[in-house]
Amino acid sequence: MAGMHRRRGRLSKEGRRLLGGVALLAVFAPVTAYTLNAAIAHVQSCGTEVDLRVAAVPEMAAVIEEFVAAGGGAPSRGSDVCADITVEAVAPGAVGESDADVWVPETALWRSMPDSGRAEQWEVLQESTANAAVGMALPAGESTDQVLPDEADVALQDPRGHAASLMWIILFGVDEHTAEGGEGTPVMSAPEVAAANAAGGAELQAPGGAAQVAQFEYPMLVRADLSDEGREAAQNLLRSYGSEQYTELLVRHGLGPAIPQPAPSPPETIAAALAAWDDRATG
Repeated sequence: MAGMHRRRGRLSKEGRRLLGGVALLAVFAPVTAYTLNAAIAHVQSCGTEVDLRVAAVPEMAAVIEEFVAAGGGAPSRGSDVCADITVEAVAPGAVGESDADVWVPETALWRSMPDSGRAEQWEVLQESTANAAVGMALPAGESTDQVLPDEADVALQDPRGHAASLMWIILFGVDEHTAEGGEGTPVMSAPEVAAANAAGGAELQAPGGAAQVAQFEYPMLVRADLSDEGREAAQNLLRSYGSEQYTELLVRHGLGPAIPQPAPSPPETIAAALAAWDDRATG
């Protein structure tokens, strides 16, 4: 009839489902495609499920924990091992007290420490999973152009508990320019500088230019007696590091990507550096 409008019909059941799906999509749009794919892979591919405990230095623990929460470590193609991954921040000297299956220290030097037994306890799965600059932490704004690390007075910490100081004495030895504490320029890593600046005090700049002498490589180590399923779960975590999301997280936390590694310092080199340190301390 003219002048009358047809009443709009109610949405069909299928239409309501579609509309609901669109609404959900709008709500969950921030979820990355990587996270969604990881969740789908977990549902479709789990043949074996294991617990995987990861111990890492604080800066890497923060990265790994966030990455796992976003779906990192899901089984890769060809793998049916799924892992419930837990991450804890552990100082290198305390890893022996943890029940970790995977260990990510700042450097493989900790694995090679003389008389520690760690070389037998931990195997290298990947030599580097990230990197951070190590060197002299100069005052903020100070130029590094004229810095000569081998002639500079530096303030070190106990090299048996401080990776940056251990690297320094391996590279430059122990002489009148090196001392524990003191008035010299502190030797630190970029994450240490960031933490120190956040805590207040005189602002420092992360090692760069001529002030940078080395890099932390953050190796991924696995316990020597880890089961085959545990190793596969660790491999799945490592494989997932190839995603852009992992690289973005590293950058967000002030770290860089994995780096090629030269031959690691043998225990004899570390022992000689520590002996020189002890001799100077008692001399």
